[in-house]
This record gives sequence, structure tokens and C-alpha cells, in this order.
Amino acid sequence: MSRIIAWVSLALLAAAPVCAEWNVRSAPFGARGDGETDDTQAFQRALDDAAAAGGGIVFVPAGRYRIATHLRVPPGVSLQGVSRAPQRFDPKVPGSTLLAVAGAGSTEGTPFLTLQGPNATLEGIAVFYPDQQEDNPPVPYPWTVRGQGENVSLVNVLLVNPYLGVDLATEEAARHFVSGLYGQPLHKGLWVDQCYDIGRVKNVHFWPFWSLDKKVIEYTTTHATGFIFQRTDWEVVEDIFVWGYQVGVELSASEHGAMNGQMANINLDNVDVGMAITDTQPYAVHISNLNIANAGAGERHIGIWGRPGGADHAELTVRGASFWGSLHQAIRWENPGVLSLSDSRIVQWTRKQPAIEILAGTAQIHGNSFRAWKGRTGPAFRVGAGARAVQFYRNVLHGNQMDKPGRNVKAADNLP
Repeated sequence: MSRIIAWVSLALLAAAPVCAEWNVRSAPFGARGDGETDDTQAFQRALDDAAAAGGGIVFVPAGRYRIATHLRVPPGVSLQGVSRAPQRFDPKVPGSTLLAVAGAGSTEGTPFLTLQGPNATLEGIAVFYPDQQEDNPPVPYPWTVRGQGENVSLVNVLLVNPYLGVDLATEEAARHFVSGLYGQPLHKGLWVDQCYDIGRVKNVHFWPFWSLDKKVIEYTTTHATGFIFQRTDWEVVEDIFVWGYQVGVELSASEHGAMNGQMANINLDNVDVGMAITDTQPYAVHISNLNIANAGAGERHIGIWGRPGGADHAELTVRGASFWGSLHQAIRWENPGVLSLSDSRIVQWTRKQPAIEILAGTAQIHGNSFRAWKGRTGPAFRVGAGARAVQFYRNVLHGNQMDKPGRNVKAADNLP
């Protein structure tokens, strides 16, 4: 009986498909990885050979590979480096690093690397722009990675210092998967649009992995946006961190529409505006476990800003948030849509403005704590005449004040 089982096991193993692998340094490709030789043709030939064979892995050993133009990852092919977890940039230990040099001076042009889905993958790779300057403004470049087609993936990727990071918007990129993306995008981090089936973004960390130079931080805190979500049908966003940007997360509409979906464990630190919102789909964006702080960056110092002027209304539900640091306002809502905030803590804000100000639309504010830092008291809540209907109930004010409710406000069961 044991012999039969063994025979069947061997037969199944022999019949199992084997994932083919091509090494960019092996013949006939011959990439050098010395940081000086142009390895573009070696990489592209390996990628194309893998595609011609029906797909597989193009392996990139540790080294610094100069890519003079651009790369295309065909459908079913994975360009895979040595990293199995997100890494911090270290020139002495480069891992599998691609040096991007093309397109300096303009954001228009071919992206450095295009994932030509379906099932094109970038994994375990770092991308570094050796000619980028620590300056304000930095040198513009086209997008570093563009998704093109269904089920493209970025896994454990480090984008050290791109001007524009990941573009999942210009082309349709349904069911994209981003996990373990680290880097310091200098102007825009990750942009999603035209995703007509669920996309997933998780474990993304935008932080000064390249430079803490004052000029660089001044630029990012006055011009850069971490995430832009436009038309995406039920996007799932988990465990993201942004430090030192003008806007942490932008929810807006393109000509294709806006976002609906869910976000959890969102950390936006030292941002001028944590979330800038003009549009969502009517099905709303639901956020849980949100942290927004400011350490002096920018001028507005707003946690969530429901901005006017969008093509549609914004529908936003937030549960379990914390607002603190040098914020002027935790929430400023000027949008005609609907805001719900519950189970949250507003810890620090300026005495000159209300912590939460509702100037338009509809809002439900309930079950929150307003505890001013170091015992400072100031306006906790204000509703402008332009708001349609507001409920403010079961909040704890800790001695902070609220404006006398008007006809458009129902306030009840709030503890002073």
C-alpha cells in the first residue's frame, strides 16, 4: 500500500506545473548590476523571454542596476528581487536596486516601469533616482510604476525618492494588490482611479527613507499628497502611514467618478491636512482606527477637511479616531454631503477656532471626547448657518464650550 501511495505522489509531483525562472545576470542576458553599465536590454530581454514561455519569474540578484530608459513587465511575469519584507534604503546594502535616470525635468512621459497586466508583478525590488536633488523644488520625473490591466501587484517594494510614485489611475487596473510599499514620494505617492472591481492597498509607509533635508521636507509639507483615491469600486485600504505631506489622503472625483470603500488603521502624521475630501460615491467611505496629528507642517493644520466644490457630495463615516498635535481644527466640514464621527478623541486644537466646525451638509457627531491639552478650554463645536441638519449628542466636553444650537442642530445628552 505504501508503495502505491509513493508512486501516486511521485506521479502527481511530476505532473505538477513548475514555475520557470530567468536570472537577469545569467546568459544570454548578462546584466552587470555594477551601477554603471546600462542593464536595460538585459532586463527587458529576460522579461520578454519569460512572457514568451507563458510567464514566470525574472529574478534580480542583489546589485545596483542602471536602467537608462524604461521597463515593461508583461502579463503573467513577476520581476522579483531578493527582499522578502519592506526595506529601508542603504547604499551599502542595496538589495535588488534599479537606478532610474530617464525623464528628468518633466512629469510627462513613459513611466519608469509599467506592469502590463493581467498578473504582472513587481516584488522585492527597490527603485532609486540617483540624480534627484535635495532641493525645493525637487526634480520632476514621470511616474515610477504604472499599472495597466487587471490584477497587477506590488509586493515588498521600496521607492526611495520618486517624484511620482505608483499610478493605478491612468489605465484601468481592477483588482490591483499593493502590499508592503515603502518610500518617500516627493510629490504624489499612490493614485487610484478607473478601478471597477475591488482594489486592495495595505501596509504602505511613506516617510523620509531618502532625506530629512529641510528643503525636501518643506516641499513635501507644502506641495505633496500621499494618497489620491478617485473612481474605485469598493477599495480596501489597511495599515497605511504618511509623514510630512501637505495632504495625507485625498478623496476626490475624476471624470470617471469617485471612491467607495473601507479604510482601517490609518495613520497620518505631521500633515497639514490629514484628509482632504470633496467627493465619494453615495455608498460612502468608511474609516475605522484613524490617527491624525500635526507637528507644525503647513498652514491650515486641519485633520479632516470636507471641501466644497466637488462634482458630487462626500459621504464619510469615521469611527475610532484621534486628533492631536498642532492642529487648528480636527474637522472643518464645508461639503454638502454627510459626515458621521463617533467614538473618537479630540485632544489638541487652537483656541481661536472650534475643534469641529460644520458649515454645510449634514453631520452626526456622537460619543466623542473633547479634552483640550493641558487644560486649555476653547470652542469645541460650532455649526454654521449653511449646514442643513446636525445631530450632536452623547459627547463629553470636559469643560469646553459649544455654540448655542440653532434650528438646524439637535443637541442632547452631552456632558459638560
